Amino acid sequence: MNMFRNESGEATPSAPCILFVDDDPDVQVAARLLFRRRGIDMLSACGTEEALTQLASSSVDLVLLDLNYTKGMTTGAEGLALLRDMLVLRQDLPVIVVTGHSGVTIAVAAMRAGATDFVMKPWNNERLLALVEGTLKRRQTAEALEAEPAMIVASGELRCLVAEADRLAVTRAPLIITGAAGAGKMLLARRIHALSQESDPVTIIRAEECEALPQESGTWIFRNIDALSVPMQRRLADRLDERVAPRIIALSSLEQPALEAVLDPRLLLHLGMVVLSLPPLCERPDDVMALSAHFLRYFSIRHGLAEPVLDEERSRILCRESWPQNVRGLRAVLERAVLTGTWGTSSDASETATQGTPTLRDTERSLIETALRRHGFNVTQAARELGLTRPALYRRMARYGL
Repeated sequence: MNMFRNESGEATPSAPCILFVDDDPDVQVAARLLFRRRGIDMLSACGTEEALTQLASSSVDLVLLDLNYTKGMTTGAEGLALLRDMLVLRQDLPVIVVTGHSGVTIAVAAMRAGATDFVMKPWNNERLLALVEGTLKRRQTAEALEAEPAMIVASGELRCLVAEADRLAVTRAPLIITGAAGAGKMLLARRIHALSQESDPVTIIRAEECEALPQESGTWIFRNIDALSVPMQRRLADRLDERVAPRIIALSSLEQPALEAVLDPRLLLHLGMVVLSLPPLCERPDDVMALSAHFLRYFSIRHGLAEPVLDEERSRILCRESWPQNVRGLRAVLERAVLTGTWGTSSDASETATQGTPTLRDTERSLIETALRRHGFNVTQAARELGLTRPALYRRMARYGL
């Protein structure tokens, strides 16, 4: 809960909370003292990842955003990218840009990208306070909001995928997002909708439960599109043939070849123009490390507990895991580490390794190798036995050197 400090110094509930993103600790200290005197709490972040974690784990009413965090950078590109990610998480979030080196031109660009206002460094204390307090008053927050989990992107492969999704977000193009359970399909779909700047609310539909299509248009996110009944697939195709059609973002755990086998060809003509395939987490060690740092900070803030140390050995263990539940599984392991204060739980990867018990990665490799040998390395038959598509089996064979 945010705390308001009255004139006597006593803490009472309901103080507004702002997040100040700036890599200069002296600026952070000066700002904190300034806002404390006006009963405003302030959180600090020195860069992109820390800022997104604070936003996802804390009740933030307003952001003050510097535009450069890396030494020598003056273009403001880092801040503009962070501004976009913040507004994806919280479309209603007021962001005031604080700029010095970047100047007025880049501040204007930030306003066009969604910032509420800007202030130049060195700022005038009274003007800054008036701007912040006026913005908070206009927002009239009844209660603090908790943001959806941030989409943390570190690997080159995922960066390219997200960049393509961002490029297509402003269009009305239907698209399909594939990937294993827990890989982040819904998070990416919500990001696309947020960047689309559509005013209509998004409608989320579970395909296996769908017996009728919504009357209104807007954006429809179909979960498990492959589970949509054949009659409903035909009705959906008919709806997409209309002049004013909804935008469909279809999600599936099936890979594209298997999806093509179960979807109505006419429906696939609409949906299959763009297919975004999220790779499994075990193939993205850079994302494993970035997500680990994010979730450790997130859960330590959320639960008010110390953040466990993520050393080199622990990092190697996390990167070696197969993560069958993908981001969902990693998140659970890291929350458990924060709650218990130790990595040494019975289900933890490191203890599994030290006790000599096969890891999930070892088990999967063994199952694949056994199936291949049983079928004389006939990939089609082995894939059928394992419940995989041929491309999925080929990727796993490459991963394990089979």
